[in-house]
Amino acid sequence: MGYVVVMGSLIVDLVARAAHLPAPGETLLGADFGEFLGGKGCNQAVAAARQHAQVALIGRVGADAHASSYDEALAREEIDGSAVGCDSEVGTGRALIYVGEDTGQNMIIVAPQANMRLTREHVDKALDALAPSDTNLEPWIFLTQCEIPLEATRAGLARAHQAGAMTILNPAPVPTVPLEDELLALVDVLIPNEPEATALSGIPVDSRESAQLAAERILARGPRHIIITLGSQGYLWSTQDSGGIVGHIFGAALDVRAVDATAAGDTFCGTLAASLAAGASMSDDLIRANAAAAISVTRKGAQPSIPSAAEVDAMLAQSH
Repeated sequence: MGYVVVMGSLIVDLVARAAHLPAPGETLLGADFGEFLGGKGCNQAVAAARQHAQVALIGRVGADAHASSYDEALAREEIDGSAVGCDSEVGTGRALIYVGEDTGQNMIIVAPQANMRLTREHVDKALDALAPSDTNLEPWIFLTQCEIPLEATRAGLARAHQAGAMTILNPAPVPTVPLEDELLALVDVLIPNEPEATALSGIPVDSRESAQLAAERILARGPRHIIITLGSQGYLWSTQDSGGIVGHIFGAALDVRAVDATAAGDTFCGTLAASLAAGASMSDDLIRANAAAAISVTRKGAQPSIPSAAEVDAMLAQSH
């Protein structure tokens, strides 16, 4: 069992479904509505835990009814929530999610609220308690995103890197302030999707060829590996050797019927973190993460869509 520390957001998802996504100015009658516990940090922690990793979560919620809901949910998933603080001045984060049933694609607006009160001091205190004290243990994973203050993301990556973790950054959403090269140099594995890779590289990612060019440009800024998730086209894994030669490997998406893409990227990231913590090879880890994400898009909601390890095993057995 590997060890994964996830730092990130805890956000309640308010999900409305309609026949298709609305155009600007269009009002639609919805087909369904649901309220789910989510947030990239929490979703990725759940995904890692369901793959049998030992998981701890760092984040903040508000002093409202949702705080106890998260306490119960984390306990149910056997996730250490001791570093999830409660802010007395603002509420728990919310996300408004619109899902088009024709394609399963979504549009999301996030109001982070308490998540934006995560400070460097909170991060340092949490990692003092959670980072393994025995540096001879198997490498542990630190996974974070950008639904929290950039200062907290930077502090977490620096502290975890110094403590010997393998660091993973899912740069979602890409901050309005550019990510500096010094921050990217702290990242072992960077996992953007197509729009995020476009923002980080300045190259529109709309094909395999452009994804390769974007990956090479981003790798030159510091990360050891970059994995660009390409939706229905699968993923691109790119890495650079000591001689500066970049290698690219594409993985095809599995053929499934997409119902709801919410949390597919989070499922991919959390599953990959758990697999890396367990000591498998990157190529095998990516195949597993790809299968987990494929399962997630066939289900509604964020955390309800995240598969168990047994379900991923079954999908992999079926796909071979």
